[in-house]
This record gives sequence, structure tokens and C-alpha cells, in this order.
Amino acid sequence: MGKTKINFPNYASEMIQILKEGRVLLVGQGKDGKPNPMTIAWGAMMFAWNKPVFVAMVRNSRYTYKLMEESNTFTINFLGKEYHKELSLCGTKSGFNVDKWKETKLTPVNAKTVETKIIEEAFLNIECKVIFTNDMNYEDLNKTIIEQHYQKHISGKTSHKFYYGEILEMYGDTTKIKKT
Repeated sequence: MGKTKINFPNYASEMIQILKEGRVLLVGQGKDGKPNPMTIAWGAMMFAWNKPVFVAMVRNSRYTYKLMEESNTFTINFLGKEYHKELSLCGTKSGFNVDKWKETKLTPVNAKTVETKIIEEAFLNIECKVIFTNDMNYEDLNKTIIEQHYQKHISGKTSHKFYYGEILEMYGDTTKIKKT
């Protein structure tokens, strides 16, 4: 079965579960037009400002952060469990030093509505246009979360930036979403 349009919020609970499992690649694409996939396991789907929204968190020390700052679009791509090695590489290597497309043999292809590429092998693709960003402030964050996830980063001043992307298109193979 091919990819078909998915209306928000259909399959949201399945998508959140896949996100929690770290089987999602965010693709950022900067001014040079070269896309970079980065594994994410944190994010959110929501309805805000009368729009379906995906919120992506990108640490300001990452190569993808630079690309996100240079563009107003990004894509979210859900992969099957068989792509464990590719997801691991995209989550541990920097696109600054490594051509992740070459190393993983994943295929960047044109999206329907945004300039940023999608991943052909993904069973679900989401195309987003940035409508709001917000820098995380440690002073506003619960101390327990800081201790669990950020303690070693505070001195280096690295933190996440939240990119709120209006979901412009969402499509996939619904039979694979249900089986995941």
C-alpha cells in the first residue's frame, strides 16, 4: 500500500509511541540546500492557534540547530524497527562531520509542500512550517528534569530550542502505522 493523506490527529497516539522509541528522524535543511537527518525521541503533537502543530526540540550545540535556524521548514519522518542501525547513526554522529545519507543509504526526496527533504523509506512523513520558536530556560525548568537530563550541560550553556511547526502535510502507509 502506498502513502495516503492522514488527517490530524489521526494516529497521534501511535506516533507518540514511535517517537518515544526513538524511531523518528527530523530533517533540517539550511541555506546551502543540503538536508541532514537527526534522530529525535522528544517532541509533541498538539493543536494550537487553530492549527495542527508538531513541536521539535533541538539542542543548540547540534549541527541540525544551525540548519533549523537557517530555514523556516522541517520534516518529521517515522521509520520501522528494521532501521535501528540508521537511527542509531543519525543520533550519534554529527552531520557536520559525516554524510549521514551516504552512511545510512537512506534516500532524501522532495516533499510535497516544503523545501526540506523527506525520507523515502519512512512509512510516515510530516511536513512543517515553523510558526514559533522558544529557547528553553533552565530557571523555568523543574529541578528534577534538570538533574535527570541537563545537569552536565548547564555549565556549557547548551539547551534545547523548541520549534513549533504547523503541520502542512501528513501522509503515510496506515497499515504500517498500525503494525508498529
